[in-house]
Amino acid sequence: MNNCVYCGNNPTNHTAQKFFGSIDIILYPLTSHIFYGWFGQNVLDPLTKAFGMAVFYFLKSIGLIRINKDINRVPYARAKSLWAEANRRGIDFSEIKPFGLSIDLYQAPIHGKPTIFFNLPRPSNVDESVLGWIDDKWIMKQKLAAAGVPVPKGRSFYSLGPAIDFFQTLGKPVVVKPRTGSRNRHTTVLVQNEEQLARAFFVAKQLCFFVIVEQYLYGDLFRGTTINGKLIGILGMAPAKVTGNGKDPITRLIEIHNQKLPIGMKPISISESNIRHLMLQNLNINSILSKGQTIPLSEKMGVDYSGTSYDCTRQAHLQIKEVLMKATLVVGDPILGFDFITQDVTKPLDQQNFGIIECNGAPFIQLHHDPLIGESINAAKYVWDLVE
Repeated sequence: MNNCVYCGNNPTNHTAQKFFGSIDIILYPLTSHIFYGWFGQNVLDPLTKAFGMAVFYFLKSIGLIRINKDINRVPYARAKSLWAEANRRGIDFSEIKPFGLSIDLYQAPIHGKPTIFFNLPRPSNVDESVLGWIDDKWIMKQKLAAAGVPVPKGRSFYSLGPAIDFFQTLGKPVVVKPRTGSRNRHTTVLVQNEEQLARAFFVAKQLCFFVIVEQYLYGDLFRGTTINGKLIGILGMAPAKVTGNGKDPITRLIEIHNQKLPIGMKPISISESNIRHLMLQNLNINSILSKGQTIPLSEKMGVDYSGTSYDCTRQAHLQIKEVLMKATLVVGDPILGFDFITQDVTKPLDQQNFGIIECNGAPFIQLHHDPLIGESINAAKYVWDLVE
């Protein structure tokens, strides 16, 4: 996994991501019938789990699997938050490392039975069919829109020509992103013209054969996490920003910003991605912003990108909470993370733009544990309440 400006601080193997993500999309109509139609979940799930356990014990017996019992040696922040709560409860939690590699694979009892799982533990008595489409941004968009949940207008495309035709029907700017994947990888925002669209389409295609072109929403990014049908937290994530004073160029505004950083916020350093994002706003590092004018320096959100994160669970407007709960009912899975964009989380929907942009079937629950600003929420507690 080489460093990639479009992946940001979360690089991924482009070839593997593109192959497996695209294959999932192409084969979903068939696999959904095989696994959840013709044979049925009640037949295949026990067989799959039994086969997985058999493979695990065989590989372990010949020394190809290592077991990590040290929480400090696991490289994933989500796993550490889950592991810490398991320790508090006396749950036997361990990391499974095939060939000595960390792949986000773990072992712990679920409902009293030893279980192997990726990412997060899940109840044993839930409908697994949703996992076939939960991370597909296009299918998710269609299902939420059909239920009356606000989503930005958009469509999925394989080739550039039809995408350009659709682009002409949208208000500008637009967002271009891979149909699968997470962490905002290979996403281009503020696309204004066909030349920018073609470039953004090429960038998104590096991670998936299928590309989403959709309406751009102004505002911060928010994560609403629901567990066992309950909204347990809403976290806001803002990009690195500077505010003009009418006299200093952006480079100087960044210097001023870095001189008075809140505790925990990383200083802004000019990168290629920052320069590209400024160009999309018809700006450069020497541009002078008018007094009070605030601009984002990146499409990437949160603390890892010199932005900020803040808990706003209590402050969020009731209508926003109701939309998140409605979306939870539409998807029907017990652990969900909904990403949405809005300008002011405290205001009702009719006073601003609002839209859910994607859903995560394995949400990063640790985001709620350590916001830069506001209350910490122990999301791992709710996960273990669900499966213990």
